[in-house]
Amino acid sequence: MILYSTPLSSYSAKLRIACALLDLAPELRAPPDGSYRSAAYRAIVSLGTVPALVEGDFVLSESDAIAEYLDETHPPARLLPGPPRQRARIRFLSRFHDLHLEPHLRALFGQVAPSTRDTAIVAARLAEIARLVTILDSSIDPIGPFAAGPTPTLADCGFAPSLAIADALLPAIGAAELPLTPRLRLWRAALRQDPRIETVMAPYRDEIQRWLATKRSA
Repeated sequence: MILYSTPLSSYSAKLRIACALLDLAPELRAPPDGSYRSAAYRAIVSLGTVPALVEGDFVLSESDAIAEYLDETHPPARLLPGPPRQRARIRFLSRFHDLHLEPHLRALFGQVAPSTRDTAIVAARLAEIARLVTILDSSIDPIGPFAAGPTPTLADCGFAPSLAIADALLPAIGAAELPLTPRLRLWRAALRQDPRIETVMAPYRDEIQRWLATKRSA
């Protein structure tokens, strides 16, 4: 089982966390020729995105699709446990991250260097992020400590990298930290205290800092 990923990709980190929660250790590979845009990589993964799973002649893209496949093929279910409504809530939270919150964070990547920063873009994105954080607070499990209950699930996997990105990125563009409620702060602390998640996140936070250093000097 081969997992194509790149060090800075938050979705690669999301899937590595999912694998850690499933006690799986696929072979990690960088895309051939050093780029997921390369022809050599597209010959393997036609969509040309990371992460991607290759298992024999089976090739699968998109982090949620891969995570759900791994959860189904390595029982008991840990990424999507519980009855249908609980699994639906987990899927909702994962999609909420991928389709709503993460794109606004990613849109701020180009705003790190002061010379090219657009304050109007930064203000608009930050306002939308604040609105989404409010929705997130009302959407996660009220008791927790994780997003969907007492154990980490797919609902947590994408947020761990994105929260780390926000923690490093927002100060770098002169913005205040994420407006996390007490409940969300407890959740973030639980993510940091899970040793399986931390095995992925400790090197990932270092990678974020290296990336920011290159952007500041650009």
